[in-house]
Amino acid sequence: MTIRKSLFLSNAAMVIMPIIIFILYFTLLNVMFSGDFKLLSNNFHRGWQSGEGGQNIEFFNQLKKTASLEEEKFSNPSYQGALSKELKDMNAGIIIRKDKKVLFSSDNVSNLKKEKLPAFGNEGYQPLVRLGQQLYSIRQHDFYFKDGTEGTFFLFDKGVPFIQFARRFFPMIFIGFVLILVLTNSVLSYFMSRRILKPINQMSAAAAKISAGNLHFHMEPTRKDELGTLVKSFDEMREKLKKSAELREQYENNRRELIANISHDLKTPITSIRGYVEGIKDGVANTEEKLERYLDTIHAKATHMDRLINELFLFSKLDVNSVPFNFEKVELTPFLEDYLEEIRLDLSDEGTQIVLLTNFRISVYIDRDNIIRVMNNIIFNSVKYIEKGKCRIQISFIEQGEMVKVSICDNGPGVPANEISHIFDRFYRGDPSRSSDTGGSGLGLAIAAQIIQAHGGEIWAENSSGSGLCIHFTLPKSNDKGEN
Repeated sequence: MTIRKSLFLSNAAMVIMPIIIFILYFTLLNVMFSGDFKLLSNNFHRGWQSGEGGQNIEFFNQLKKTASLEEEKFSNPSYQGALSKELKDMNAGIIIRKDKKVLFSSDNVSNLKKEKLPAFGNEGYQPLVRLGQQLYSIRQHDFYFKDGTEGTFFLFDKGVPFIQFARRFFPMIFIGFVLILVLTNSVLSYFMSRRILKPINQMSAAAAKISAGNLHFHMEPTRKDELGTLVKSFDEMREKLKKSAELREQYENNRRELIANISHDLKTPITSIRGYVEGIKDGVANTEEKLERYLDTIHAKATHMDRLINELFLFSKLDVNSVPFNFEKVELTPFLEDYLEEIRLDLSDEGTQIVLLTNFRISVYIDRDNIIRVMNNIIFNSVKYIEKGKCRIQISFIEQGEMVKVSICDNGPGVPANEISHIFDRFYRGDPSRSSDTGGSGLGLAIAAQIIQAHGGEIWAENSSGSGLCIHFTLPKSNDKGEN
């Protein structure tokens, strides 16, 4: 139920419920002081609802008939006595007036001040007339006696004890009405405010926890209205904040790890360079051959540091998406053949065999230079860990829906199963000692993963069934594919 509907029903209940309770309260008062349920109902009907059609109308019509045909009966004492007895049972009374003199008055109304009765010519029904301290409903009928004298009879109905009762117990009724109104409105307001404040308090407590840095909790909405939706949205925000905090913590840990890895990988060649320089200064390199060897080592270490810094710079730019990509439609087979032709010369000294197994026409949408960097990082990574002269690398590709899967497999020692998911992490090396003797920076495969992700593809690795490691990555096909 929506809040709008709840408020509407609550306001309606604040009006209807006090009325219902007040009616019950009034009925209870009437029963307590009159002792009969029917009394209130009968008097209510007689005094308010009946009008000229009340329960004594039949008797009144009989009297009118008597006044028209047998008006002399009104002067007959025995008839008057019969009327008095019958009216007493009916809780009613009668006064018969001839000219301006009261001819007869029944016991119920004998003490009324007759001079206050309506004058001749006012025939009709008056539902509420005060005579002394008493309220009556009066039916008046005017007629003429046989001698031509004006005659009138008044039928009094003491059918308004409802009003008398109300006047008599007005303080109790008024106080009861005020109490009922205050209590019902207070109770309804309490439950309505509790209904609204409960989710607000829930969110307030959650906000306090978040302010204190606690995001490890869950909020379950207890309602299905606007506030329930708000609680759900608040909890979704908390979950996003939690994930953001975890990601920030992960980035911070990565930053610390990156600094530690950079420090380690830079310290080793710097220490080596400083040692060789000190050796030259101290005259340890006392021959031309030895000096040349020292200088070659210094040059190699400096080159390694330069490559490490360049790769670290590239990785940082890829990490923040600041590397520009020049995507274009490229036919894959000629592209790979040209690439392999270029690197075969570089790999010839290593005795490495590299072959392209798949050969069909298909176009992909790539950045040439960056995909070449990916291929270099994967292939030269394999060459580092395979004995010279025994390395064999196979390249193949197949279609997979809107993507092309490229596979680069070697015949090396592979990667332990528990480490294969980490080979694309920064500074990961298969060498547990993290030695840089192989010349690697530990960033090559991490850079490859970043480039493939920028192309909208995926990269993963798996050990081949025999021996060696296969690295697979996907590239998006161009919209218009070449013929097979």
